[in-house]
Amino acid sequence: MSILVTGGTGFVGIHVIAQLAELGEPVVALSAEDGLDDAARDFLGPGGERVACVKGDVLDLDAVRAVMERHDVDRVIHGAAITAIGDLEPDAARQAALVNVGGTATVLEAARLAGVKRFVHLSSASVYGATDPHVPLEEDAVLEPRGIYGITKRAGEDVVRRYFELFGIAGAILRLSAPYGPLERPNPLRTVMSPVFHWCRAALKGQEVELADDLPRDLTYVSDTARCVVLAFLEPHLNHQVYNASCGENHRFSDILAALARVRPGFRFRLEKSGALSPFFRDSLRGPLSMKRAREDLGFTPQYDIETGLGRYLEWLERHPI
Repeated sequence: MSILVTGGTGFVGIHVIAQLAELGEPVVALSAEDGLDDAARDFLGPGGERVACVKGDVLDLDAVRAVMERHDVDRVIHGAAITAIGDLEPDAARQAALVNVGGTATVLEAARLAGVKRFVHLSSASVYGATDPHVPLEEDAVLEPRGIYGITKRAGEDVVRRYFELFGIAGAILRLSAPYGPLERPNPLRTVMSPVFHWCRAALKGQEVELADDLPRDLTYVSDTARCVVLAFLEPHLNHQVYNASCGENHRFSDILAALARVRPGFRFRLEKSGALSPFFRDSLRGPLSMKRAREDLGFTPQYDIETGLGRYLEWLERHPI
C-alpha cells in the first residue's frame, strides 16, 4: 500500500514526501511536472528510493484512478493547486478555479472509487481573508477570502467536507501559511516567490534590500509546515477536521531582515516608502494562525525559529544557486 501526494514535486509537496519517505512510507508523487530535478533528488537523498514520480493531470479522473490502482494507493494527501495571487490573478483566475476546485473534486472521486479511507487536503491561510494583524486566527474564524485563490481554496474545502460526509472518508484540512525555505525556486508552475526568497538571494549576492512596506506575516519554515501536515495525516483519531499549519506568530518584515543580517553579516536593508511591493501583501494583512489546536491534538510545535530557518535556507541556496 502507498500514499499518493498530488503536487508532490512542488515546494511544500517535496518536503511532505521527504518526511514520509524518511518514516519508511512508500510514496507516489503525482505532478504536472516531469519528475524530480537534481536539487529535489539531492534533497530526498536515500529516501528517494521510496518515492515514485508520476506525471499526471488532477483534472483527468481516469488517469488519477489508474495511478491509484497501479500503485495500490490507500491514502491521499492532496496538495496540487494553482496559486493565482497578486499580479497573476487576472490571467490565472479560470485555471485556478478549474484546478483548485475541479481538481480537488476529481481526486476525491478517484479516492472514493479506490476505497481510500484517509484523505488530507492542503488548503491555505488565504481563506481567512484580511483581518486584524494583532489577533491570532482560530480555525473557526469567519472565512472571507478576497482573491480568486482564497475563494477557490475555500470552495475546495467545502467539497472535501461534503465528500467526507457522503462517503465516510476520514481525514483533515490543513490551512498553510506562507512557507519559505529550501526548494522554493521558480518553475513553470510556481512563479510567485516569497519575500524571503528574494531577500536571501540578495544577501548572498551582497545586495542591499529596499523594504517598501514593513508588514507583518507568519512566514513559516517549510519543514515545519510539512511536519504539521504529516502529523495530521498520521494521527489516527483527530478531534477536529481543520487545522492551521504555521509558526504561530507574525514577524514584521524589518524583523526578518534584521535576523537575516545577523545570520549573514554584512547584509544591509533600508526602508524605502516609495519602493514597489506586490499589493498582495498590503491587501491581505491578517493575524497569525493560532496553533493551539495543532499543538493540543497533534503535538506540533515549530522546530525552526526565524534565524535558524533563514540560516538553513541560505545554506541550501549556496549549494543550489538560482
